[in-house]
Amino acid sequence: MHKIILKNTTYQALTRLITSGAGFLITLLIARSFGGLGYGEFTKVTAFVSFFYLIADFGLNAIYIKKDDEGKHFRDLFYLRFLISIILIITVNAIALVLPYNKNLDSGFSDITRLGIFIFSFSILFQSIVYSCSAVFQKKLKYDFLMISSGFGAFLTLFLILINVYLFKSIINIYFAFIMGGFLTAVISVIGTKNKILPICLNFKFAKNLVKETLPIGLMLIFNLIYFRIDIFLLSVFRSTTDVGIYGLSYKFFDFLIALPLFLSNSIYPMLLRKRENKNAFFQIVKKYFIFSLVFSLLLILIFWFASPLFTFIKKDFIASVLPFRIFLLSLPIFFTTSILQWALIAQNNQKFLMYVYLFCAFLNIILNIIFIPHWGYIASAIITGISEFVVFIFLVSKFIKNFKKY
Repeated sequence: MHKIILKNTTYQALTRLITSGAGFLITLLIARSFGGLGYGEFTKVTAFVSFFYLIADFGLNAIYIKKDDEGKHFRDLFYLRFLISIILIITVNAIALVLPYNKNLDSGFSDITRLGIFIFSFSILFQSIVYSCSAVFQKKLKYDFLMISSGFGAFLTLFLILINVYLFKSIINIYFAFIMGGFLTAVISVIGTKNKILPICLNFKFAKNLVKETLPIGLMLIFNLIYFRIDIFLLSVFRSTTDVGIYGLSYKFFDFLIALPLFLSNSIYPMLLRKRENKNAFFQIVKKYFIFSLVFSLLLILIFWFASPLFTFIKKDFIASVLPFRIFLLSLPIFFTTSILQWALIAQNNQKFLMYVYLFCAFLNIILNIIFIPHWGYIASAIITGISEFVVFIFLVSKFIKNFKKY
């Protein structure tokens, strides 16, 4: 079993390596071609829309894997998410119309930003399809299909952006490139599941029960994302577009790093479900991967702390990104170990507890950012991100120990 976990964790890591490698080159191209101001504009659009990705996800896969042992309800999951994504696209653009903009301070959301949001919002649909397919890959531990589909989509996006940067130099075309890449990823993912999506059907009873059971996880993920992503939105409102670009670049690299423990969590989650009734076996699995995550995160801090000045090779404007990135790095062990604890608690049916934890931390994060961003900008945001995750860590460790004593 450990070999299977290692194999599928590796596939997920390779998927992230491929997509992040392409994403890294895309970041270089956009940052070098459009500078801090242009990259800030790009960050506003993508950060705002990608917030709604998690609503499309809503943690449905975690409960779907528990409920659908024979895989008979894939189409129900597929079309439930499809419907949700259509509603989200409409919601995203409705909100974008009323977002503030201050031309004098170059803060907020301009007409060109709103146009970018409109175009990029269609990526929610394709991302929701990939999420549904991922449930099949996770259940069968066949993450190689996800690696293939993500790879083709990432390379198509990169290719289209290369053409745009050298021939057209239009920030709007960048968003179209992402849409095309997302479409290709979605199509290949559906093919990889080997499940039929036609004819269109949706078992409303199954969908209703799935949403009902998933609600605590979905809200937990949304609250989690609010406290982790609200900083970019508030920076967009209170600070200049260039500040958003500087912070966005450091965040982009940190986001890649904190995704690594999620790959491991995805792979061990099915095993945690099978072992949750066995106290010692369950605890040993969590302990083993908790220690591994901690050690690995410390190694990454050492490597990337000294590598961070390389931001200047992108463009000298981004020397300012080094400090927030290093602040992010200091919180890396907390994010790594929290990821393992989070899925261990989900396996123990503690979704409601997690929901309340992330709700509390979302409020804490919003309040702290509103207080400190106007004066301290992205430095405050980076510090607050680490503080918020540490609070989550304390809650999760306490709950896990309490659960262990109950057995």
